[in-house]
Amino acid sequence: MPHLVDTDILIDLTRDNQGSIEFIDSLENAWSISAITGLELIAGAKNKREVSEIGVLLAAYSTHHMTEAIERRAFELLLAYAKSHGLRTLDSLIAATAIEEGLTLATRNRKHFEMIAGLALDVPGY
Repeated sequence: MPHLVDTDILIDLTRDNQGSIEFIDSLENAWSISAITGLELIAGAKNKREVSEIGVLLAAYSTHHMTEAIERRAFELLLAYAKSHGLRTLDSLIAATAIEEGLTLATRNRKHFEMIAGLALDVPGY
């Protein structure tokens, strides 16, 4: 199944983490990102140079944008998991994107997502 790669793995990739590079390479071309990941990367950038580099990175990869179905699913996920498990808004949108697009979510943040019914996870061990 194709993968939706979470922000944490892309951060590792931008830091030239060998494990993340090998993981991404193992996916070949069967992966994409959520537009929300782009927002998270820009929010975490330290300066304009990093923002520019992130823009180049994001332009190189297939990106899933928000749809009404994704927004509705994220709302349902927040209702189900925000108070009981601490699911946050941006993570709900990323998880909803994976579910609605039929993708496996690749993340190192198992704790943020493991409680979500119907979400396929791939947690790389690097």
